[in-house]
Amino acid sequence: MHRILLKKKLFLRIFTNDFRDWTEEISETVKAYHFKPNIPWYLPKYNETLLDFVVPNPKLIKKFEQDQFDVIHFTQPSVMGANALYVSGKPLMKFPFTAPCLVASVNIPIFSKKRKCKVPLIGSFHTDIPAFIQSRTGSKFLRNRGEEMVNHFYKNCDVILATSYTSMDEIARYINGKSYGIFHSGVDLNAFNPSKRNSDFRKSINDKIILLYAGRLTPEKNIPFLITAFIELRKKYENIHLFVAGDGELKKTLKQKIGNNVTAPGFLFGEDLYSAFASSDIFIFPSITDTLGLVVLEAQASGLPVVVMDQGGPKEVMNNNNTGFICKANKLDDFIEKISILIENHELRKRMSKEARIFSEKYSWDKAFDNLIKVYEGLVHND
Repeated sequence: MHRILLKKKLFLRIFTNDFRDWTEEISETVKAYHFKPNIPWYLPKYNETLLDFVVPNPKLIKKFEQDQFDVIHFTQPSVMGANALYVSGKPLMKFPFTAPCLVASVNIPIFSKKRKCKVPLIGSFHTDIPAFIQSRTGSKFLRNRGEEMVNHFYKNCDVILATSYTSMDEIARYINGKSYGIFHSGVDLNAFNPSKRNSDFRKSINDKIILLYAGRLTPEKNIPFLITAFIELRKKYENIHLFVAGDGELKKTLKQKIGNNVTAPGFLFGEDLYSAFASSDIFIFPSITDTLGLVVLEAQASGLPVVVMDQGGPKEVMNNNNTGFICKANKLDDFIEKISILIENHELRKRMSKEARIFSEKYSWDKAFDNLIKVYEGLVHND
């Protein structure tokens, strides 16, 4: 993105939590401020998500006031999202606190005060938190409470950006937004590329047909369904292997039930990740809660046919019967049937591989950020 910003002479400042206070000079126009939480905490079972009990963060406010911003954009309704609402001058009547087994809402007087500063505010909807809560608790009641609290965050945004039309229609049902738009994420077409296919990687798995899953190993990703489907597929095909690029609480269960027929090294990064994608044969993604499913784009960019569900955003970033298949949500027989077609038909995999790469090229980061900047410019010019 910094190349586009530099070209358009636009400046970006990123505010994020980290384990220490430091400033990252990304480019001439892009700088990231990292803040150590005053009182750190984590979502249960998600230790990669560092949060702060102190909101608004005094260090962040001080740094924010050193610059003049035209637009503020937050990407999650969490601690940094609350900070964004505060510095934009928008009221937040209740601060939502959500966790897999707890949903609460508390009044914070400082957020209710009217402030002179008024900066246009954009909120992105990347994670379907209400669906996440329901998948964790099985409670429709708690899901509804989650919807109420997400609405507290987003209703004061000037623009709400969803990552897919599916998620936009869903959130419009319970978020009282002013304006909605779409921000499709891009994919690094150089990093995720068929040229990264690695013969040594394939030999390490005895040149079997490799089914790849990438993402968290948690209930909301439908991992129990994935495990059941693969076990059934193994009864039909001995020449298949499951490779999992990801980690989470269900990793132990995955290994226990699938045994030597799964390789699960945890989260991968850089060339290890690119090689794993390009060296596999079929990408399978059973999630029904993803608002987009960036990994589905990354898989296609790597030359993999994909198998996704008809619920959620992933179905919008693939071409059914051309770059892969869309299955009926949580219909095991349909999921197994579509994967079986690809396992049995090498020529079909080869054709879909080429079509997948061509399809993914429409989703470059340059195009994605170009569209996002147009949203920013529209807000500024309307003031």
